[in-house]
Formats: sequence, C-alpha cells, structure tokens
Amino acid sequence: MLKIFKRSGKGSRNPALAKAVEEVEVEEVAPAALVPEDYEIIDRYPIVEPHARILIIENPKTGDMRYIVDELKLNKREREIYNRVAEALRWELKPLGEVVEDPKDYFIREARRVLTKYRISLGEMPGVSWSKILYYLERDIMGYGLIDPIMRDPNIEDISCNGVNRPIYVWHRKYESLPSNVMFTDIEELNEFIVKLAHKAGKHISTAYPILDAMLPENHRVAATFMEEISRAGSTFTIRKFREDPITIVDMINFGTISAEAAAYLWLAMEFKLPALVIGVTGAGKTTMLNALACMFKPTIKVVTIEDTPELRLPLENWVQLTSRPSYGFGPEKIGEISLFDLVKVSLRYRPDIIMVGEVRGEEAYVLFQAMATGHGGMTSLHAENVDAAVKRLTSPPMNIPQSYIPLVKIGIVIRRLTIRRAGRERVARRVTEITEIIDYNRYSTVVKWVPTDDSFIHEWEESANLRDIALSMGRSFDEVLEELKRRRDLLLWMAENNIRSYISVAKVVQKYYATGGL
Repeated sequence: MLKIFKRSGKGSRNPALAKAVEEVEVEEVAPAALVPEDYEIIDRYPIVEPHARILIIENPKTGDMRYIVDELKLNKREREIYNRVAEALRWELKPLGEVVEDPKDYFIREARRVLTKYRISLGEMPGVSWSKILYYLERDIMGYGLIDPIMRDPNIEDISCNGVNRPIYVWHRKYESLPSNVMFTDIEELNEFIVKLAHKAGKHISTAYPILDAMLPENHRVAATFMEEISRAGSTFTIRKFREDPITIVDMINFGTISAEAAAYLWLAMEFKLPALVIGVTGAGKTTMLNALACMFKPTIKVVTIEDTPELRLPLENWVQLTSRPSYGFGPEKIGEISLFDLVKVSLRYRPDIIMVGEVRGEEAYVLFQAMATGHGGMTSLHAENVDAAVKRLTSPPMNIPQSYIPLVKIGIVIRRLTIRRAGRERVARRVTEITEIIDYNRYSTVVKWVPTDDSFIHEWEESANLRDIALSMGRSFDEVLEELKRRRDLLLWMAENNIRSYISVAKVVQKYYATGGL
C-alpha cells in the first residue's frame, strides 16, 4: 500500500490552509489505482501537504515514464458540502477589483468564514475533512482547477492540453516531456476552462476570436484555441510557466551545461559590453542562458530588456523592462500594436549600456545592430543550429543585416539539448556546445568546444581575439588577462561548491568582487 503524506496541517505550505486543518482521515491509495501494472515509482514529492503530491512512474522494460497527480478525493458527503459552500462563495465574494488586500488572502478568509458557518449549522460531521474541502475551494475558484497541482509544481516548465479525452502533457525539468494522468473528459468543461484562462489574463476568447495569446497573473504565458474553430480536436491550450527563481550561471556549471572557465570568459565579455548572440533551437535554453549572463553584469550599468513575454529577471536596480503589445483590433490593421521594432527604437532614448532583446526575428534586428554600431552593448537570442546558420538568417529577409555589420556581434554562444548517457541511463541535458568569436562575415574562431565523448570542454584562449582586445584596451598584457580569467573561474567554482546559486546571491558575490578589485 502507498501511504499518503502526513494527514495534519503541520508543515503545510499554505498557513491559512494549515489553520483550517483539524481532522483528516488517514487514507491509503492502492498502487493499482494510480500506478499501472509493470510500472514502478521512481520519484515522489509533495505539492500541497497533505492533499496533493506528484509521482513519477516508469516501466523498467520499455522505459516509458508518466507524471501522476495524486490528490485526496472528496467523498460523497464532502462533495455535497463543497458544492453548497462554493455556491455561497460565488454569491458573497466581492469582485476582485474591489478588494484592496491580497485576493488570495481575502478568499481564504471568506472561505473559512463560510465553512465555519456551515460547520455550526450542520453540527458534528464524522468523516468530513474540512481542510480538504477548503483545499478544493481554493483550487477550483482561485486556482486552476484540474491542473492546479501541476501549476504549483516548481519542476514543470510547460503544460499542454491537446483536446478532450487526451492526457495533459507536461515538460519536467528533470524528466522532460511526460504524459500525465490528468485530462479533461467533458467538452463543455474544457471550453469553460479556456474562457477562465482568458478572464484570468484579462483577455477575451470566443468563436468570433478563437485564439488567445496572453499573460496570466503569475506571469505565465498562455496560448489557447477555442472550440473547433481552429483545432479539429476542440479547445487546446499550452501554458509556459514563469520561473520565480531562474537558473543561474552557477546552476549551469553544476549541471555541466558550461565549464567554469567558459563562464568566466563570458563574465569578462559582459563587463566589456561585448555584444553576444545566444543560438539554439526551440527548448535549447536560450532565454535561460540570457538570464544567467545577466547575473554577471556590473552592478553600475543600465540595462533595457525588450521581450514579447517578460521572462528575463535581472538583479539590477537600473533596469528598464519593456514588453511588446499585440494588436487589439480585427482585420489587417494593427491597431494599438507595439512591436519589438518600436521598443528597440525607443530603448535608445533611455541611454542604456546594454540592450537585451529576448529574441530577434524581424526588422528589430537591424535597429539593434545600429545600436551596437554606436557603442551600446547588445545581447539577444536567435533560432539556429550554429553560428554560420545564425549569420545567414541575420543577413536574409526579414532581418536583412548588412554583411559589414556582422562583426559587431563579437560572440556566438551555441546551446543545445542533447541525450547524454550517465550511470547506464540516457538523460536529456543541455550543453553549451561552442563559444565562437565572430571575426568577420564567414570568418569565425571557436574558443570553447564541448567534447561529447567524455562530456568535457576544450578551451583555446590563445586563439581569442576578444581577450587580446580587452588586454589592449586596458593596457594590460595578455597573460594578465588570462590570470584574471582564472581568478573569476575559481570564484565561480567556489560559488558552485558552496551552493551560492540564486540569482540574487550570485549578483551579490559579483558586486562584492567588483568592490574589492577585479580587472
């Protein structure tokens, strides 16, 4: 038998929920109920104790893996009480626009008040878990209903629903793409959920306008289609979750994504505002790399970030975050649209030291290159397989960057998602497969290269034109710059060994480094 996690409110992540817990039945879940035959549990962790947890199961024979949401279920009597309280709350709750306090705190307080009233009127109800009812009220009214445990899971990056009676797929940071045991089995329920997502995002979706591309209140990105207007399978949605605690350069060193020495090189390049281009395919980790590099910025610089979706998190005070806005009109006229092109142009008025564009794919690339030509530092990402393919994309429509402008980008960082065999098992991992200096159009010099045979990195600093240019600009010898590179490498290794990994903590160490010396 599989024991559910402890059945008391102690240790609950939700203090208000913990206070409401009085008596919760100790339940057991038969393995057959959640874990099919031939599967075994390889990982488990709580989401909302004691009400929800996650199981990762695997079939050892086939290697098939699944993501299982294990929630305590409401019994018949609890379901009746839940329905009555939920109906009462819908009548008694104020519109969220009129609530001056935190909406979640307001909801929990009102839900507990209504629950208390019902407990008094109903008298002693053996076998009824009031904390479980409160959990489901919060889940369904304030949260995301059926997928709320998945939304709460910090390990999940993407959630995809491909239609009714189809399993919802998740993208797990450790186990990659997995089918879950969660699915919408009713068309109307799925349609209503899509409308709820639109309302949460402050947008509209209907048969007249059946596409949704918006931001949820927690900064998650949601894309959805409504009914069968677009998708033959009916309503669909994908939610790309926003990470509150982004992966840092120290994490990437610990993961083996990049070597500490290569990270030190990039740190030095960021200090001297050398324009960089992060290159990779979808899901390779381009935005993660931009975030990681931003942690190593000098604390005195001014940065403007420009994105379609606000995913970059910079530990800087002098940071301006700009986000594009889609058109709110119908037809070919782009009424009210604010594009990346518009934002890159206006960013120059802010006199930034560095302009970061989440991803270039159109005419905004030309303005960014113009900014780099006038001495601004620039960083962006681009969908491509390698540096040569990226340069060909830049010089082709719709970006149309002149070949003479290509050397303005000093560094091309190629990151890939690969399958690596470790301890006899294949795992998906991300690796910076090369760091290449762009000398001129069709002329490149690779200074860092990943070796797949032993999962190591080769560094060719003697071939680095950028390090020689830094030495020249500072009036230092090349050997002195290499010594500085080693000092920064050692500091990054020290942070990795001591688990100093949050983006705020890394930025503080970098700030202290500059305050006590540096190049």
